[in-house]
Amino acid sequence: MATINRTHTCSGRSNCFTCSLRSTMVCADVSLEDLAAFHIPIDDLAFEAGATIFNMADQANAVYCVRQGAIKLLRYDVSGNQRIVRFLKKGDVVGLDSVFANEQQHTAIALTPTQLCRIPMSHFKDFIAKHPGLQLRLLEKTQEALRETDSWLSELVSNTVPAKVRLARLLLQLRIGDSDRVHRLSLADFGGILGITPETVSRLLTELGDAGILVKTGRGLNGRNYQADIPALTAISLDPSRARQSPKTY
Repeated sequence: MATINRTHTCSGRSNCFTCSLRSTMVCADVSLEDLAAFHIPIDDLAFEAGATIFNMADQANAVYCVRQGAIKLLRYDVSGNQRIVRFLKKGDVVGLDSVFANEQQHTAIALTPTQLCRIPMSHFKDFIAKHPGLQLRLLEKTQEALRETDSWLSELVSNTVPAKVRLARLLLQLRIGDSDRVHRLSLADFGGILGITPETVSRLLTELGDAGILVKTGRGLNGRNYQADIPALTAISLDPSRARQSPKTY
């Protein structure tokens, strides 16, 4: 494995034929014959938690498929203040909103140890033009991103919804597949997403922990996780009145 820098390594070319995630990836509907040409220039990359994948306004020279881990997307206002606007998980495409732009629209940072497939932008655009099936898949991915953005604004950022309800909804969005594991972010990241202070996040997480809804599980392949009571989190996310109850009443 060739080391690129302290937080980023390249393990060589991807093999789309043996990828266990191909059915969920952007190239899922590409035939095996066409896939032979598609996967040749694609690199496997690994990023440590906290590593920057690209910065906002960087030249958009690639898109990235997430094979493992989680990524946060940041935007900056005119004063230089950052805001977490979305996060991406396994099966998502990073940089998709920059396919028809010259610059990256966000800064992308690995929240956890993350594995990506890097597809050169020129190759990606050429392949899109030749394969209608891929065009449809990209449209679906774009619609998913729009729905997630709408959900982000209405369910996570709105100050009219209790902070504990929004935290429960965020934790559910951070769920790893269909398991009971949830990505565990820093207090600053939780607060940055929800628009609340790290101190408030700490208090709410402590309440959920005291109620047995969240248990820290340390580090694993996906980084720091919680083992979560998914039904209990779901109940809180759907019923704001539960957010005002004592933890012992859950």
